[in-house]
Amino acid sequence: MSDPGLLLVAELHGLVGRQSELHELLDVLADGARGESDCSSFRVLAAEEPGEWVLLAAWRDEAALRAHYATSHYRRYRDAVGPLLARPSDVVVHRLDGTVHALDPNPPDPGMLG
Repeated sequence: MSDPGLLLVAELHGLVGRQSELHELLDVLADGARGESDCSSFRVLAAEEPGEWVLLAAWRDEAALRAHYATSHYRRYRDAVGPLLARPSDVVVHRLDGTVHALDPNPPDPGMLG
């Protein structure tokens, strides 16, 4: 797949006592999204604070992200996530006009960017 055109970053603020339920729900969402042809990547990351999660999702374009919102795995997530959150999620979508891949990523040397 080509480089993504959109990067979604979401911070989820889960209820501490329901961390495992939220994590399971996010894993199902991520597995479904990764199966979509226009999803470049979908990562679920645990933040330092208990109950806090970060989603990083890369999509081909806005149409691909909108199509994701119509999938059964996203609808399942939307139907179930509310009671697991302490407050609404913070979601930002970045439009990308270009991506540079490090030629030697260990560590990335600015002089060796592709």
